[in-house]
Amino acid sequence: MEQTSEGSTILPQEIIFEILLRVPVKSLLKFRCVSKSWFVLLSNPVFSKTHVHFCLKNPKLTDYRLAVVASVYGLGRKCNFYNMGFENPCLSVARNSCPAKSLAISARILGSCNGLICLTSDSFTVMLLNPCTGKFNVFPDSMLRSNGSGGDGSGVGCFIRYGFGYDASFEDYKVVKIFSFPHIEGRYENMVNVYSLKAQSWKMIEGFNSGSLNGKVGVFVNGALHWEACHSHCSGSFWEIVTLNLAAERYGKIALPSYEDGDVYWTLSVSRGYLVGCCNYEKNKADVWVMKEYGVEESWTKLVTISLPVDRRAYILPLFVAENCDEFLLQLGEELALYNSRDGSYKRLDGYSSGDYFHQAQATTYFESLASPHMK
Repeated sequence: MEQTSEGSTILPQEIIFEILLRVPVKSLLKFRCVSKSWFVLLSNPVFSKTHVHFCLKNPKLTDYRLAVVASVYGLGRKCNFYNMGFENPCLSVARNSCPAKSLAISARILGSCNGLICLTSDSFTVMLLNPCTGKFNVFPDSMLRSNGSGGDGSGVGCFIRYGFGYDASFEDYKVVKIFSFPHIEGRYENMVNVYSLKAQSWKMIEGFNSGSLNGKVGVFVNGALHWEACHSHCSGSFWEIVTLNLAAERYGKIALPSYEDGDVYWTLSVSRGYLVGCCNYEKNKADVWVMKEYGVEESWTKLVTISLPVDRRAYILPLFVAENCDEFLLQLGEELALYNSRDGSYKRLDGYSSGDYFHQAQATTYFESLASPHMK
């Protein structure tokens, strides 16, 4: 370490780099004003990528957040942001100082990855947004002309599914759009378009056949997108996970854990880097599972069986699982709730839309990062 003429110590750039990786993003944004050298360092894409990698490898040191997109009566559609933390040491959710972002009435969340949120800003465009830095990028959505479908392929007989993730091999963010057409015997023919942020263009890749892709939004884990798929037959139905590796553009399947007979509905999510599955039963209960070792089907571990509220009108989607696996942030239709497995209690997050009445709500969790929605 060097010393100035006044005798003070100057830390090497490498040590400063390592220290700043552990600093909250909002502080990093302020630290850009410290000096020209710090501005250059913190504006460097290399630091941003390293910071994202550090957050992924150190979930205990990562600040997780919640984004909610909802239609507010009289005010259109808004995207609100919330802090997630622990108090004594319970999981808590509080409104973020970041102001709500106004969106088109048709806007909805398409996924989140590395601190970026992907959503539709209207019927013909897609937006990548970093809520922490306020930077965003808007580009055209993919269109598919087909018999019996509308301009975006979402007409009669076609179902639209999306996904958003990061291709680490090419350091490229990608948006996936699936046009799913009913085929025969409960099978679906899926045509797939992929948008490359680096190339700034859409391309069609090889499609695939599957059961009904019930997940409207793919879950990004370990370099791949995941959708829950249901195969229906006259003798019954079974569920599995369909995957798309973004780097290899290769499809795969992952078996879900065993579940009881009867009518079930699976939902998928990601929490702190782990793939989470929730088996919703018609008899007012749901099992929450986590895949502790990605790709190893034997590593599916049941975390909790949740007794659902009597007035439940929708399936459960776990948005976040606390490290102690005792507390869960759940989405139940258009409501958000904190569930404590120690006493089986629910705490509905009333007023998470500032007291406004809302409908058609969607939510996703993300972590604070310096990731850019633009490729440099």
